[in-house]
Amino acid sequence: MICAISGSTTEEPVISTKTGNVYEKRLIEKYIDTNGKEPTTGEPLGLSDLITVKIGKTVKPRPTTATSIPSMLQLFQNEWDSLMLETFTLKQQHETVRQELAHSMYQYDAACRVIARLVKERDAARSALANARNIVQQQQQQQQQQQQQQQQQQQQQQQTNNNNNKDVEMSSASATTPSSEDNLLDSTIYKRIAEKSEELIKTRKERTHQSLPEPDAIKQFKVSANVETDCQIKSLEVNSQDNNLIAMGGINGNVYVYSRETNELCTAIKGNSSAPINKVLFAPNNTIVSAGSDAVIRVVKGGESPSKKTYTQYKSCYQFAHKASVTDISLHVLGDYIISSSLDKSLNMYDIVNGSHLTSFGQSQQLCYTSVAFHPDGMFFAAGTQNGVVKIFDLKSKVNNFNFQGLSTAVNCISFSENGYYLTAADNNTVKLFDLRKAATKNSPDIQTITLDNQQIKSINFDYSSQYLGVASSNQINLYSCKSKQKPPISHIHSIDSDCLDFKWARPNSNFFVTSSSSKNIVNIFSN
Repeated sequence: MICAISGSTTEEPVISTKTGNVYEKRLIEKYIDTNGKEPTTGEPLGLSDLITVKIGKTVKPRPTTATSIPSMLQLFQNEWDSLMLETFTLKQQHETVRQELAHSMYQYDAACRVIARLVKERDAARSALANARNIVQQQQQQQQQQQQQQQQQQQQQQQTNNNNNKDVEMSSASATTPSSEDNLLDSTIYKRIAEKSEELIKTRKERTHQSLPEPDAIKQFKVSANVETDCQIKSLEVNSQDNNLIAMGGINGNVYVYSRETNELCTAIKGNSSAPINKVLFAPNNTIVSAGSDAVIRVVKGGESPSKKTYTQYKSCYQFAHKASVTDISLHVLGDYIISSSLDKSLNMYDIVNGSHLTSFGQSQQLCYTSVAFHPDGMFFAAGTQNGVVKIFDLKSKVNNFNFQGLSTAVNCISFSENGYYLTAADNNTVKLFDLRKAATKNSPDIQTITLDNQQIKSINFDYSSQYLGVASSNQINLYSCKSKQKPPISHIHSIDSDCLDFKWARPNSNFFVTSSSSKNIVNIFSN
């Protein structure tokens, strides 16, 4: 009988009742004392599970390999070689176990470090959250106090403006002085703005421009009509609700309204002074807003159809005063609010329906502002400064979120694309195109520069489709196409030799544009 452990003939054989294997008694007893298991299967095994096998006692014959001294030496040599091989194998296994143990210890140490760092970050986050809650509560209390103060000021201002609700000339209204920059925008107003922004974002992708002229048709635009006035026109605006009407701000302080339908001037609205009108706007409900170098913003509401000469009869009139020349104004998409820029280093937001000042921006910057424009979504606006920087302000927090640089002199004009992607800004001879989608990333938002040598840029204007850009200079009109998938996005279409002070596209179909001459008292209308 052969032992299952030693592989040699047994002297005292025993049989396992669980597996039926034969073992040398002394070997299996030692194994059971040490491990308590069956050697071959690993099952639990006790001494009671062994059955002794009785065999005859005979003298074991000597193996043939041990019958002589050389054979015994060879036997010893083989045993020695086997022992060395086994020792070498054990050393290899020992080294492998050491490496595995070292790797496990390293992983354990790294895990402890990660856990310690996460615990530290968790504690820091909890502390920051607790501090933030305290700060938010303090800010909410301050905001409530500011809103209460602002409401009181608005009530006082409305009482003052109620005295002006009668048929008067523009000179009869009193000016509204802006309040402190610290006042945040009223929460009710901001809610209207936010709701309108969400609505525009959802519907923008659904817009179509079926009647938009092709670039080849744009190249064929020529003067189809002109309007003669008694002074040079510095500012133009095409009524987006009725593009037959064009408002014109003169350098003599007057505002004119021209009707393309009747081909005549409907009215001339006289100003308080002879200071030039720097910007004129159409607002809903037959409202015209103008801003002049005399530091006054005027709001005129016509009671009759503006295509009739009875447009000179006014139902109400408001005035808002800066301390220095008002360089630009922009109408919010809701049509109820405007933002103004001035050389008195302030940006003011007004309610043109109720005739009240809402809040001010940028006074802490201590910079003269030369241009301003609301973003098409109405959640923020851009303001150009005398040092060539375009600043982006958030309406809710009033924070200057971004600054766009690259222009060398004062930012004369700003125009947003209607799709909300791009902002163009120009100084005397350079136009910069900024991608607003890159403003909060590491990539530079300055994606294209247009330089017009020997030309002084007077006006830039995106059309309603965001596919065309007009750049008017002192001696030329430059027309460009804009495609977001194209690099660079803006490409030149056509140039027209004409001196300009201002340039505006017709909205919404861009079927014509208007320019005012810098050398003559004339306004030109270009179309096919």
